[in-house]
Amino acid sequence: MEGLEAFVEKKAEFSEMMAEMIGFYRAVTREQHAYLDAQQRAAERAEGRRLQEFQRALERMDPAEAEAAQRAERERALRLQKEREAETAALDAEIAHARARVREKYTKFS
Repeated sequence: MEGLEAFVEKKAEFSEMMAEMIGFYRAVTREQHAYLDAQQRAAERAEGRRLQEFQRALERMDPAEAEAAQRAERERALRLQKEREAETAALDAEIAHARARVREKYTKFS
């Protein structure tokens, strides 16, 4: 009977520890989301200012310069899109690999 009581006590301690860890990870996740949201808003504001400056510069250019600048801007947008797609694919692969490792590790205990 003592062994069962010790097991139940350890199980309760383990469950409590897991609940604390889950709470910790949730808090960290919320903080990271807030940080990333702030970074995204700052990047969007910076891009908005850059586009406004670009529009003002276009107004001062002659038509040939303006066309070249707009072509360069389109090429820049395409390059940035490809970079974002590559970063997203790399992150997706990293996450899939991490999930596979976790599943493999913890299915052994099931």
